[in-house]
Amino acid sequence: MKRLFIIISLLAAGLAARAQNVSDLIISEALAVPDSTGILDGYGARGGWIEILNTSQGTVTVGGCFLTDDKGNLTKSLIPKSDSRTQLLPRQVMLFYASGKGSQGTFYTDFKVQKGSTIYLVSNDGRTIIDSLVVPAELPDGMSVAKFPIDAKQIKHETAQEPCVPTPGILNDSVNSKTKAQEMAEKDPHGFILTVVSVSVVFLALAILWFLFTTLFKDKSNQPKKEKKAPAKKGAKAPEDEGVALAIALALEMERNSGDFAAIAMALHLHLTQSVHDAESFVVTFDQESGKNSSWRNKQLNFRQLPR
Repeated sequence: MKRLFIIISLLAAGLAARAQNVSDLIISEALAVPDSTGILDGYGARGGWIEILNTSQGTVTVGGCFLTDDKGNLTKSLIPKSDSRTQLLPRQVMLFYASGKGSQGTFYTDFKVQKGSTIYLVSNDGRTIIDSLVVPAELPDGMSVAKFPIDAKQIKHETAQEPCVPTPGILNDSVNSKTKAQEMAEKDPHGFILTVVSVSVVFLALAILWFLFTTLFKDKSNQPKKEKKAPAKKGAKAPEDEGVALAIALALEMERNSGDFAAIAMALHLHLTQSVHDAESFVVTFDQESGKNSSWRNKQLNFRQLPR
């Protein structure tokens, strides 16, 4: 149990470390000089800005990391870790205003974005560079430099070769990767392949259902049932033997014109078919249940002869 607890704890710690992995952060976009359509910061001023993207599937704490434009001073602008708003959700972006006055708030840097400079995102250890973005010197005013995903999972990104229309606070669309739907539209513009596949799947499902209902769930209520023959009692005679015994009794009665022989034959018949209730040396009685429709229950017709 102790080992299991340790293993679970290590796995939980690994998942937590993965969820807090700052290496999944990138600088996705930056703008140096805005034009008249540029966004306003919290103080009503227009200026440059830096956008950070979380490319992972877990939440990452940006607080404690650094932004800088000087490789010789990697801790130039600290992102406060005491602000809960620095928790960056999966596939979301966080915008920082490059006003040059970090004291203005959590999302303000201590430097301004300059054309021809390189912006660095530094880990919370103050030494490891996580990502960087080069701001072209010829970048037009009001245009930004941005990174776009180059794979379907939108994890790998590349910097666009041309200036981009700024999209602060919004995920950058992919320009090089294609979705499965787009690839299918190129391969099958008229939808013939998709139609054939869809119809085939439907008919296959119907065939499977038909097989199940006709074999596994077949209704057997209408089928003729085989009657089971009751096992013959031990010592019992077959029906033809019973008929022979009755024929003998009738023949004796007709020949002798006496009921004694008929009674004896009938007693033998009942004895052989196990209808005798009990048998003594000089008394023969019969089972009441099996002979309830017979005259043998009549006391006046009982044959009882004592030995001489």
